[in-house]
Amino acid sequence: YTSIDEVMEQNEQLEAENAELRQQIVDYDRIKAENEAYKALARIQDSNTEASYISAFVIGRDPLDEFGGFTLDCGTVNGAAVNDAVISDKGYLIGMVVEADTTSCKVMTILHPSFSAAGVVSRTRENGIINGLCVLTNLERATETKMGDQVITTGLGGVFPPDLLVGTVQKVEPEVSGKSSIAVVRPGADPRTVKHVFVITDY
Repeated sequence: YTSIDEVMEQNEQLEAENAELRQQIVDYDRIKAENEAYKALARIQDSNTEASYISAFVIGRDPLDEFGGFTLDCGTVNGAAVNDAVISDKGYLIGMVVEADTTSCKVMTILHPSFSAAGVVSRTRENGIINGLCVLTNLERATETKMGDQVITTGLGGVFPPDLLVGTVQKVEPEVSGKSSIAVVRPGADPRTVKHVFVITDY
């Protein structure tokens, strides 16, 4: 019986050690991922040194949200708030915070029909509105915008910082009314597959 007690005690110690090692591996993986992300953030900050960012991981996705909405592991305790812009590791606009509680927040992506942001074509400086499904509307009828042009935010409205990368123009076509043109934009980062993002809390 004494031997059995000793074996059981040893097993308990080994289980505790294994649990600690598993937690250390989890912590290491997270720190490694964050370090890689912060290397990218250093490049992002070059264009806006005064902005404040929160590093966040995607912890949940709504299977009923066909527009890629997701939940992050940061909340009001970290400084996240409704209307904060959310960007990818490479600085591309992903969406915005629409709900925030103490330890998590929900993000509406740029693919959602309710999304809206003031945008501009980097090369031609033509202004428009980036709406759901990533379409830049209200361009001039005889627009000079063409396939391959970069679209960025203007900062108008105060929700999104200026000069955030959005994506690349895929095609330009006249609107139904025929009075203006629209540009279909391919997002620089796919909101449906991102695993890590940055929340811009101040700029």
